[in-house]
Amino acid sequence: MTLSLNMPTSKIIANWKKKVFDAVYWLEGEESFYIDQVVEYAEKKLLTEAEQAFNLTVFYGKDADWAQIVNACKRYPVQAEKQVVIIKEAQHMNQLDKLLSYIEHPLSSTILVVAHKDKNVDGRSALAKALKTKSILVSTKKMYDNKLPEWVNNWVADKSYQISPKAVQIIVDQDRKSVV
Repeated sequence: MTLSLNMPTSKIIANWKKKVFDAVYWLEGEESFYIDQVVEYAEKKLLTEAEQAFNLTVFYGKDADWAQIVNACKRYPVQAEKQVVIIKEAQHMNQLDKLLSYIEHPLSSTILVVAHKDKNVDGRSALAKALKTKSILVSTKKMYDNKLPEWVNNWVADKSYQISPKAVQIIVDQDRKSVV
């Protein structure tokens, strides 16, 4: 298992495109854009449409039971090399720490993606310590307003487009309005 604290989400997706997978991806923090980006890719593109029927399981934290998640993770894929288990809104899940035993001994044919938004797991907990050594951990911080214009420019450039400074400002201003 590769240890990589704060691995950029773009690197995770690039690895996935090359069919390079780790067993556990823990995405946490205040900046949900990056978390959503990885989760959406995992949900829609890691498996073919035919494979998704039997090998994609999505849980929502508020309704999820840790035992059901562990059981899903321990299943073997059906007519596929991998299965994908996603936990969305894990920050609302009761007994999240019960996933520790699976995280310490994951099944190599399962890709577990956990989206834990708005906060990080308590760094003193056994779960946090295991995540640092047994998972790909992405910890996001809220982007400061003064960094938004640069980020928008870079994002547009990554898509091979150009954008005017005025258009960047309109986007940044719109983002600020949507937060208020």
